[in-house]
Amino acid sequence: MAEEKPAIIIITGAWHLPESWDYVKTRLEKAGYEVHVPGMLTVRGPDPVTHTWRVDMGVVHDTAMPIVDRGGRVVLVGHSYGGCVATISTQCQTVKERTERGLPGGLVAVVYVSAFPISKKGNSAMSTAGVYGSWVMAAELFKGQCYSINVRPEMQLSYNDLPPDEAKFWAERLCYHSQRSLEELLPFCANDISILMIYLLCEADINVPIQAQDCMVSQIPKMKTERCTAGHSPFLSQPDRTVEVVIKASRQVR
Repeated sequence: MAEEKPAIIIITGAWHLPESWDYVKTRLEKAGYEVHVPGMLTVRGPDPVTHTWRVDMGVVHDTAMPIVDRGGRVVLVGHSYGGCVATISTQCQTVKERTERGLPGGLVAVVYVSAFPISKKGNSAMSTAGVYGSWVMAAELFKGQCYSINVRPEMQLSYNDLPPDEAKFWAERLCYHSQRSLEELLPFCANDISILMIYLLCEADINVPIQAQDCMVSQIPKMKTERCTAGHSPFLSQPDRTVEVVIKASRQVR
C-alpha cells in the first residue's frame, strides 16, 4: 500500500491573510494533499499589540498536533517572516525527536519561500534584514513597543511581477502586523534543524533581493535550493512552480 502523503501547513508572511495562498492550496489539494493555511495571530487590525512569533508558533503547533498525534507527517512551508515561525516550530517536533519521546508522527521537511530561516541563534527577521523598507510604517527598531505596523499599498513591492490590477487587489488586502514579532530573537535556528530544508529562491524579488536570499542560504550548509523567476510572492505569480517545489520536498522524505 502506498505511503500516506504528508500534510502541508503553510505559514504566511507578515501582513498576509491565508487567502493569499489559495492558488497553491487548491493545486496541492487536487494533487491529493491535506493542506492547512492557518491565520497568524500577529496579523491584526490596527490595534497595537506586542505579539511575537511565539503566538504564531502556537497556531502552527495547534494545527500540526492533531495530524502528528494520529501518526501523520507534516511539511511546513514558510514565506518571508513565516520562515522564522517555521524554523522555531520545528524545534523538538521532528519525527525522530517525537519517536525518541515515544510519540507518533512529526515534521519531516521545511520549505522556505523567499524567507528568513534564521541561521544563528539570537537573531530575528529584522536583525537579519537590518532596516524596514520605506514602504513600511514602523516604530523605532528593537524597543519592544506595543505597535502594529502598517504598509503603504502604493509602495508595496511584494507584487512587482503581477499585472497592475492584480498587484493593487492584493496590496489592498494587506493587514496590520505586530512589529515585535519581526524583532523578537529566536533561541533556535535553521542550523539546528535535522530534517530536509529547501529554499525557493525568487530571482525578481525586490523586498528580499536575491543577493540577500543567497547570503542567508550560504550560512546554512544543509539547506537545499530551488529557483524561480518570480518576485516576493511566487504563490501568486508562479503558483505552479511553488507547488512543484513543495511536492518535491514531500517526495524526498520518508
